Amino acid sequence: MAEPPDASGAAVAEALGLPGAPTAAEYSDVFLFQLYPYASVHLGPEGMMGGDARERIAGFWRALGLTPPAEPDHLAALLGLYASLAERERVVDDPAERTLLRQGRAALMDEHLTPWVFGFLDRVEELASGAYAGWAGLLTKTLLSELSARDDARAVSAHLRDAPPLPDPRREGGEDFLAGLLAPVRCGAILTRADLAAVARDLGLGLRAGERRYALESLLAQDAARVLRALSREVGRQGRGHHLRAATLGPSASALARRAAEASRLLSSLADEAARTVESLETEESEGGEHARQEAGAQ
Repeated sequence: MAEPPDASGAAVAEALGLPGAPTAAEYSDVFLFQLYPYASVHLGPEGMMGGDARERIAGFWRALGLTPPAEPDHLAALLGLYASLAERERVVDDPAERTLLRQGRAALMDEHLTPWVFGFLDRVEELASGAYAGWAGLLTKTLLSELSARDDARAVSAHLRDAPPLPDPRREGGEDFLAGLLAPVRCGAILTRADLAAVARDLGLGLRAGERRYALESLLAQDAARVLRALSREVGRQGRGHHLRAATLGPSASALARRAAEASRLLSSLADEAARTVESLETEESEGGEHARQEAGAQ
């Protein structure tokens, strides 16, 4: 379901009891334009495919004695790997090998799935409809069932532990700030094109076509205070979702909740500062205009 639909898509959807069948148009809208099903996008500090996050995941494949596929961090590849480990665990006779497979499966879940996939699936349910929304809900329940069957301790994923937080543009510059805002591991939220379109629509602003970075820059140029405030609310909303899942998912969800809360506070502070700047400029313009009128009257 996370790959482009083919002739078997309808049969798979029917077997899973999903509403409707996946279509190429829906797949493109969800997975090519809104939510990229690659772990590296969500776990890498660049917020892009590839990089150290993908290499770390490829290293996990190699640690299992497997050759990484061309896209080792694609959701379909990770789910297939998880399923294959579970299947092998059920059939092997050697207790030691069975233990290693169980540990590998747990490490895959904790390091490379839990830190991003539940927030990702939440957004799929929000932005998609029909088969894809139903698939996201079903996969969430399935993975939660897997987690509930375990009683081992969990640690924060290395992806989260190593990623820097959202930078403050007042100290580190606007370029790094914008890049961090679009990197889920740094701000604790997945900001999509649909989110930016909603901000533009709600605030009555123009939305620039193209990549999210350019659309975001355009929105901030039009009304920084209100755009930052809207983004603070959205990041905070997604952070509360992480917080609600923390009791089930463990430290990685808690870490994401904290990161989103920090990012939301930073965005709110920046919004306040932008609003004060605009108010100060308006006051100067008003006073300047009044002074000019007084001089004209005296003349």
